Amino acid sequence: MKKIICASAIICAAIMASLSFSACGGSSASGNETTSDVSDTNNSQSIVGSWATELYGDEYVYTFNADGTGVYNAAGKIMNLTYKTEDGIYYETFEGSTSAVKRPYRVENNQFIVEDTYGEEIVYNKK
Repeated sequence: MKKIICASAIICAAIMASLSFSACGGSSASGNETTSDVSDTNNSQSIVGSWATELYGDEYVYTFNADGTGVYNAAGKIMNLTYKTEDGIYYETFEGSTSAVKRPYRVENNQFIVEDTYGEEIVYNKK
């Protein structure tokens, strides 16, 4: 049951972000204001690289570039994004959106762990 809720939350969050809705506590950022964790690429909290999780046989992959751009592959649906990280908060803005989704995150044991809009943790493994 938890997997169903987690899968629904991931898909819902991606759709909401791509439709310019932000999560509770969201912050507004344009693509020009978004910066990455470029200065943190050697930091243990850097998210640069590719991270994947699997739900019900479908793979969900984030790929973060050092320049603050990235791609989210949600079970075959490709979405371009910009991102930044700051003080344990991850901000993502999907292409076509002007609002950033703001979510707590951490990196530990080669895992990118981010909270969805319901407070559930989603764990992505380093590829």
